[in-house]
Amino acid sequence: MPPGLLSKIGIDCMLSKGGNGLSGDGCVYELSTSHPVILNPEKLRPGDYVKLRLWFPDETAYSVIELAEVQWVKNEWIKIELLLVSPKDQARLRQFVTSEGNHLPVSTRIGEQIMIRA
Repeated sequence: MPPGLLSKIGIDCMLSKGGNGLSGDGCVYELSTSHPVILNPEKLRPGDYVKLRLWFPDETAYSVIELAEVQWVKNEWIKIELLLVSPKDQARLRQFVTSEGNHLPVSTRIGEQIMIRA
């Protein structure tokens, strides 16, 4: 990954059951310090790159999304586009969405989006 795309901001997000597509509750923090500092979501701007840790309900394991882009921020809501997702995590996300009765196009690999309340 080119150094300019390395994110200095992370978001931990617990995915929610129900709703349309991917959504969840999260916490925004700065990665560039030795001790993570929690940030207000309004510090993010459209076009910012972030790293995500997505936690699935009733599971102890999480998925790491190395690269995602902020689409917009409104109050406590952040819309994120997932840019760099491993095939394993793509399958896991697709399984989560379809298990909740939602549907993603079969051809979707990158370009998936998530709504996060932080």
